[in-house]
Amino acid sequence: MTVTSFSAHLFQDRRSIHEFLASCRTIAIDKEHAQVVSLSLEIPQLDALAVLSLLQQPDRPYFYWEKQSQGTAIAATEPLLHLQVDGAQRFTQAQHFICTSLVDTVSAGALHLPFAGPHFFCSFTFFDQTHREARLFPGASVFLPRWQIACDQDQAVLVANAIVDAETPLEKLAREIWQRWQLLQTPRRCPSPRSQPTNFAYPLLANSDAFTTAVADTLEHIEAEKLQKLVLAHTLDVKTPQPLDLCHALGTLRARYPECYVFAVSNGQGQNFIGASPERLIELRDRHLVTDALAGSAPRGHSRADDEALGHQLLNSKKDGHEHRVVLDFIRDSLWELGITPQVASLPHLLQLPNIQHLRTLITAEVPQHLHLLEILAALHPTPAVAGMPREIAQAQIHRHEPFERHLYAAPLGWIDHQGNGEFTVGIRSALINGFQARLYAGAGIVAGSDPQRELAEIQLKLHTLLDALM
Repeated sequence: MTVTSFSAHLFQDRRSIHEFLASCRTIAIDKEHAQVVSLSLEIPQLDALAVLSLLQQPDRPYFYWEKQSQGTAIAATEPLLHLQVDGAQRFTQAQHFICTSLVDTVSAGALHLPFAGPHFFCSFTFFDQTHREARLFPGASVFLPRWQIACDQDQAVLVANAIVDAETPLEKLAREIWQRWQLLQTPRRCPSPRSQPTNFAYPLLANSDAFTTAVADTLEHIEAEKLQKLVLAHTLDVKTPQPLDLCHALGTLRARYPECYVFAVSNGQGQNFIGASPERLIELRDRHLVTDALAGSAPRGHSRADDEALGHQLLNSKKDGHEHRVVLDFIRDSLWELGITPQVASLPHLLQLPNIQHLRTLITAEVPQHLHLLEILAALHPTPAVAGMPREIAQAQIHRHEPFERHLYAAPLGWIDHQGNGEFTVGIRSALINGFQARLYAGAGIVAGSDPQRELAEIQLKLHTLLDALM
């Protein structure tokens, strides 16, 4: 990637933007190859969710990401470059797409700001191949947006990306970027979401007997030492009297779950996948990696004493401790195989959310310069936290027991920037929104000592909590 000498303070009017674009056209002519132009412009602090609501178009994919506890949010709209592939090589193809796209990219502007410069937004389905008749999302989707708005604490940036060649109408392009920048000079906020749950009758789970039967069958496989762990998911289908208000739903999720990754991904064909995930799959910044081993769950208590007792019970549970160690060992072994030396940065501790608490262990490492984030992602997905162990047998059992497609459920969602930094979460505590219909997903990890009715209760807790936030 080329970084030009144009500084952020030079872009004060449409003429200066036009001059920058003209210099990029000269580069394209000299190289006899179109250039991707990425211009980062500082904007006042704003609400990225409100901007998404303003800019996103129903027929164009978008990507939204926020972690309110960190004060970070990104909205990306209108793919400029877009890769959609299926198959076992999807992570490799995504890596190649990002690297080759950056070869002919020119960046300028406020590159010192967080989230400045070109970013690629990625979503992967749980399985590398989906039955064609059920395919709503490709096995891998990676795009560089035309417009990216990002916030980090009290700083905000607009990243405008464009393709410039000898024929590009520069005056029109400069005017579009200038107008978009001016539009974002006025701070915007979403309406305040509901802070308290509503009171309504929860719909009953369909096929709950089939789920408990699947758990019992899994326990037999575990006893026969064919499996160590299997994560079984369940769905809840609901219909709404009117299409779901995504801005309202995402606003409610981020208000109730500030420690979670709140996300939304659209396929540009009417389907939206949204959720609030507590699980960080991988974070890579300046070659420093952080990942979470997150497995083992318990409800929150109705009183402080009850809550403390449930947390203590979870920390000392033999069953949940075993489930957690399976995930922890898998992550460490996978990193070792890549030539990465993992460090366990914490003892198992409680990650406490409003409705549920989990066992979490942090793992850190320094990543060699030659390793790309997507190579690590390919080795980690799917972890035993969302699939099971052994991984191949667990995936076969998921196909056998789950009568629905997972699509993006329990799969990696995140971003990668032009420097190779990035962050991915796992698409759990999530829902597929399709007009007047919503399919909610939740899963439970089955290990030796699991009880079918207790696992069903955990599923119901996760689904009903998500349903209340969305409705």
